Amino acid sequence: MTVKRISNKDLERAAERVKSDKKYGREGILIASALKQFPLNHDKAIVSMKICLIDLTNGTNLMRNLGKDGGIYDLAEKITKVDFDKRVSCGDLSLVNELAKWTKEKLGKNLFSFISKYCLYHNVHCYNRDDFVIYDSVLATQMYQYISKEDYQMLTGHTLYKNSIKKYKNNFQYEEYKKVIDFILKENKISVEKPHRKIDWLIWYENR
Repeated sequence: MTVKRISNKDLERAAERVKSDKKYGREGILIASALKQFPLNHDKAIVSMKICLIDLTNGTNLMRNLGKDGGIYDLAEKITKVDFDKRVSCGDLSLVNELAKWTKEKLGKNLFSFISKYCLYHNVHCYNRDDFVIYDSVLATQMYQYISKEDYQMLTGHTLYKNSIKKYKNNFQYEEYKKVIDFILKENKISVEKPHRKIDWLIWYENR
């Protein structure tokens, strides 16, 4: 299988496509505006509203899966108790695993994907950083095309299959997942601003 290559131009073009898209561009503006106005995560009501906005715009179905049992309240309360703002502002990647494991244990749902988005959006929009990466179903099924089997074996010690990326969610291995993306960025000599945000846009928009 030929490895898909990406360039700085590809990433910038993908970012522009998403931003100019009538649906996704406007939703991105809403998320950015809301988080900049309400950056902190100390109040359950504010956190709940941000959870619902990100859920609605990203189609993560939290309201359907958690709403009937009060899970949104529980998740918001948990976020207020993990020193979220300090940890996300300095790029503490362990926050994703910690919160995702808690959702699996306490709410019965592995919200690894949603938590990665909640952390990334705050990291980008509130602190103008690029420490986090998004995990979602599109990246989980398509990212194997962007790394060779040999490189993946060297990097992780495992054989690369089409569904290999899914294990990072199932095993709560966020930092290992990010290492794969970092390797892809390095191999392609990516030097654009906020490459973690833009590689998500590229792979997601082309394969959604």
